[in-house]
Parts: sequence; structure tokens; C-alpha cells
Amino acid sequence: MLYFAFGSNLDPDQLRTRCPAHKLVGMAVLHDHKLIFPIFSTAWGGGVASLQLSHGNDVWGMLFELNDDDLRSLDGHEGFRGPGDPHNLYERGPVWVELTHPEDGSVPRRVKAAAYLAHTANPSPPSRRYLDAVLKGARAHKLPDDYIATLTRLPVLAEEVAPGPEPGAEPEAGK
Repeated sequence: MLYFAFGSNLDPDQLRTRCPAHKLVGMAVLHDHKLIFPIFSTAWGGGVASLQLSHGNDVWGMLFELNDDDLRSLDGHEGFRGPGDPHNLYERGPVWVELTHPEDGSVPRRVKAAAYLAHTANPSPPSRRYLDAVLKGARAHKLPDDYIATLTRLPVLAEEVAPGPEPGAEPEAGK
């Protein structure tokens, strides 16, 4: 399955941990959308990213091919239990992105990919740690400089909240 990463999963180290068999397809842009932070994550100590329609704005990210095991792993990390489950933090839904820089040298084109779209629940600016993970990935993948500059100007929480368990993750036994 094609997956469009636009938040902390842009961080190569994080995605490698969550989805060890992922394959890079290329850089992509989702037109007429903007990045929002509609969920407060105790794991990150601040808001986590999602997408919102926004005429004239673009969200840049990376397209990856995920196998079934990686998709199940990512579903768990993103708090997705299944289509329409009332306990989902995110829905896994389709987006049409423009693959602008295919890694295989093929022509740029529009493709359908999966993205995780959050249910609004306690919106919050991101923590510095979360935004740094997004920026680390954006820089590692060489997303456009003007987009990276936009990300660096996003407001962050003034005070970090102690990290907790990842959304959708069960607390570890004995802790």
C-alpha cells in the first residue's frame, strides 16, 4: 500500500523502527491542504499532525510502499483499529498526492495513497520535540526549503508536558 507521510513519520529513524520493510517511492505534495494539530498526545507532550482542506496551501511529504506487516504496525502506532471504529484516534483514508520526485526516475504523476487523518480531540500546538522530529524528516528527505521554513515558524507549546504512552499503545506491564 502507498502511504503519504507528512508528520513525525517523516523522521527516517522513527519510520524504520515502526515499518522496517518500507520502501521509499518519492517526494509528494498534497495540494489544497494544510497541516493542523488536532490531537494532544501524551507521548509527544503536545499536538500531533493531521491534514485539513485549505485552498491554495500545500502539505509536502514522502510516499512509501508498506507491506501488510508494516501497515499493521503503523496502524497500531497511529491508534487506528479499523474502518469506522469509534475508538480510532486517526482514520486511515485515501488522499490524492502529486508524486513530484519519483525515486525510480519515472515521470511525476498523481497517485492515490493512504494517510492518517485525525479525529479532533483536544487540539494543541506541537511540542518542540514533535516539531523537531517533523523537521528532521523534512530536512533528511530534502523537502522544499520554503516548506521547511514554514514548518520552523509553527508555534510550539511553551512548556513541555512529560511524555506518556504513545496514542493507541497499551501501557507496559509492571510500569
